[in-house]
Amino acid sequence: MTSTKLRTGFTIVELLTVMSIIIILMSVLVPGLARTRRYAKVVTQKAQFNEIAKGLELFRNDHQETYPDSGAVDTNATPNGYCGAMKLCEALLGQDGMGIHPLSSFQAKQTIYLFDLCVTIDPGTTPYTSAQITNLQDRTKYTDAENIKAYRFRNVFAATWPSFTTATNFYAPKASFDPTLPNAVIGDVFQRADIKGNTIPTGCPLKTGQKVGMPVLYYKADPSKVNHDTILTSLGTTNTNMYNFDDNYAITALGCPWEGSQTTQHPMFTDPRIFLKAITNDKVTATPRPHNEDGYILMSAGWDGLYGTQDDVYNFAK
Repeated sequence: MTSTKLRTGFTIVELLTVMSIIIILMSVLVPGLARTRRYAKVVTQKAQFNEIAKGLELFRNDHQETYPDSGAVDTNATPNGYCGAMKLCEALLGQDGMGIHPLSSFQAKQTIYLFDLCVTIDPGTTPYTSAQITNLQDRTKYTDAENIKAYRFRNVFAATWPSFTTATNFYAPKASFDPTLPNAVIGDVFQRADIKGNTIPTGCPLKTGQKVGMPVLYYKADPSKVNHDTILTSLGTTNTNMYNFDDNYAITALGCPWEGSQTTQHPMFTDPRIFLKAITNDKVTATPRPHNEDGYILMSAGWDGLYGTQDDVYNFAK
């Protein structure tokens, strides 16, 4: 009687076949998962824009039906550099996260604010005085800070600030940031940069190494202007576009905060026409017009953290 030996393992060919199938499946699924993850982030960013939009509408209702200014001109600060992203945060939360005062003038150095985001926020404890508490009673917050992730601008970007007295292009304002000011911005949801700890006071809600996003840029439309894509040809030329690239030019000049050197330039910094093209309303064919020409535009640097690339997120459908 002939006995048959049972096979208890796999052949090399079978193993290689299974491995090949697994590799093929991974090559198909992994890029799809990455795209899904990025899409989920974009959806989350749009949700953040929606929260900002609700706050801006509440602000508008209380301020003669006008949205906050976004211009980078700040005659009260030397050097100036209080731009659209900072004014957006102030309009919704105030410069210190405790609300905006009716007498606010949207200047980098305001005497009406006596503290900032990095203080104890319980009005019953130091450093609040009776005069400051009275000041607080007049404040209004137009959104919840947890929904928009505000942080100190100087705790993310380098302590060495560029001065734009020599413009690199015709859009450059003659300004620079004052690193001594605790001005705040709203971070997008992509969270590429780390909070730097060299200037964080004791008790500050910001923590060294905490991940934050790039500043959400804010541009207010100027309905008195008639153009959209006029390219300036000389310094000192008056901007006639409904949206002014200068409103956040200084931030695009600071590079990438997750780099030690911050030497990588944002494409939008070197060529402002990228911004003008991105906000062009393609449904209007006769004369170039921007989206939201009677309102405002919000902009996130997107997944790569660079302003002026294809993954930028705006508050209008593209």
